[in-house]
Amino acid sequence: MRYVGGGQYDAFMQADRIEITGIAASGVHGVYEDEAVDAQPFVVDVLIWTNVSEAATSDRLESTIDYVAASELVQQVVESSRAKLIETLANEICEALLSNIHALAVQITVHKPRAARDARADDVSITLMRTR
Repeated sequence: MRYVGGGQYDAFMQADRIEITGIAASGVHGVYEDEAVDAQPFVVDVLIWTNVSEAATSDRLESTIDYVAASELVQQVVESSRAKLIETLANEICEALLSNIHALAVQITVHKPRAARDARADDVSITLMRTR
């Protein structure tokens, strides 16, 4: 997994992509004692860069990213991981999604609503972009 930079970012902005927003899941993540006890809500937004040319002509799900499976994978990572930082959680989600052969790059935003409340903000989130 690599970080995206420079001209590589521009190339991905022109590629095909699948966007899934608002994936809700509960998980035990946080650095404070009370966060390590009870699951709290998280919301994840996903962008997956891919090439849909074959899927567009073959009309076969096997030729593209299955967004239901991708959403379920995100939920599984949020629920099973014990990462303290949402930065770590986001990185784990990136790694999991990049295991799909059709995924060229991913951008993940993890929202932690309870942290926003504690920070007296509307939202607290981290966004990562990674490539193979």
